Amino acid sequence: MSTELKKVLRINMLAFTLLLATSIISSTLVMGLSDFDQSKQLQHGYVDAFTHTVENYKNQRFTLEITLGETVTNDSTIYVFVVPRYDWFRIRNNASLSVSDISAGNFLYNDSVTKIYSTALDKEILVTLVGENIVIPDWEPWTMIFLNLNGAELSAVIMVEHQHILWWLWIVIPSILVIGLVTYAVVGNVTKYERVKMSAEKAITKLGIKNEAERQRATYWLISNGTEEDLAQLIELLSDKNPFNRANSAFAIGGISKRIGDKTLARILINQYNIEAEEMVKEEIVNALCDVADDSSIAIFEKYLKIEHNEILRFNIAEALEDIASKKSIPILVEMISSNNTDTLKIACRRALEKIAKTENTTADALIIKYNK
Repeated sequence: MSTELKKVLRINMLAFTLLLATSIISSTLVMGLSDFDQSKQLQHGYVDAFTHTVENYKNQRFTLEITLGETVTNDSTIYVFVVPRYDWFRIRNNASLSVSDISAGNFLYNDSVTKIYSTALDKEILVTLVGENIVIPDWEPWTMIFLNLNGAELSAVIMVEHQHILWWLWIVIPSILVIGLVTYAVVGNVTKYERVKMSAEKAITKLGIKNEAERQRATYWLISNGTEEDLAQLIELLSDKNPFNRANSAFAIGGISKRIGDKTLARILINQYNIEAEEMVKEEIVNALCDVADDSSIAIFEKYLKIEHNEILRFNIAEALEDIASKKSIPILVEMISSNNTDTLKIACRRALEKIAKTENTTADALIIKYNK
């Protein structure tokens, strides 16, 4: 099995695991969480009524389910209300209130469940009350009341479940997150494999295409992986009709030469500079000369040090002059240090001047004084 296939399989396994974990968590939240689920013996009357108060469940939808026990006699009824807590205190403390009075109240929910006997079926029917879409407002606590006004206590199974109103967000958001992560991983690996598959031949053919990102990718691939054999093809492209081909090939020539330690191409680049018409290409040739520089490039470097529009190129030239360390560059370096230039450029020029001064058994300050006269 290939390495690429193994990596893709690992990504798929990770995606499956994340989706499974998301599904388990989401399904729990989507189906609802049990707030109360017990068998209760409901005592008779208002004072001993069973209550369940809901607090701090913002944006929750509640479902009530009540099943009367088998021991409950026929025609027994349980009344269910959802009221504000203070209203329940008022109802419980007012013995004159009847069920009809309570039912007529302005409550969030009220209903009842009655166990009946079906003559047609000749059997008891266990009736289950389900209260759906009961959204508890979050600004105050609400109390669920299970009221037994029958003559004796009743056995019932009471279940209260709550579910977020926007439950679907628990599916959508994690799914988007998982899909996004998987897509990112897959795209990253696919492009990485594509980069691995890049060859010198492919890279050279992409130097002149319209897509700037692809041009840059091909150029930097050549700088990182190009060989002496590739330099011959890139030198031929310096005469190509396409200016992008000429510019990128010059840039690649400089990068490859610097990496492999070959500084023999300075003369070829200078000759191409002298016949080049496009300023964009000329600047890339100068950039390449910074990588393969010798003192034959100093005249060109002087010209571009005085042109302020490309600060990066000027900095590269200053570093190249430090590598060359030629006496010929002292006047221009002193001029750059003494002129109104950026601190970064001045520091780079001073480093170059200090290296030259060391070879001349003097100091940079002495050279500055001498050439400023």
